[in-house]
Amino acid sequence: MANAERVISKLFTLCPNAKIATEVATEEIEKVIRSLGLHRKRAVMLQRLSQDYLGESWTHVTQLHGVGKYGADAYAIFCTGNWDLVRPIDHMLVKYWEFLCRLLQ
Repeated sequence: MANAERVISKLFTLCPNAKIATEVATEEIEKVIRSLGLHRKRAVMLQRLSQDYLGESWTHVTQLHGVGKYGADAYAIFCTGNWDLVRPIDHMLVKYWEFLCRLLQ
């Protein structure tokens, strides 16, 4: 299992949902994600994103802290089914997007 897969498994065990992510000590999240680098920044960002998400005042995913084009494209492709409304630039998202184009059009 790759490092990122181990980390995500441990992270979701520690923080199975956004509410718990806001309640867990930042230091606990840092311990889990330390091997990915930038653990302090990422832990704070994850908690702020979770707070924004729970606030329910957002209407587009890019209004959530830390979500940019990649996150918005991934959200459209994998969560909303609006894959045909985005043009990703990330190479792995492009591969999946092209697969969907061939399959569904």
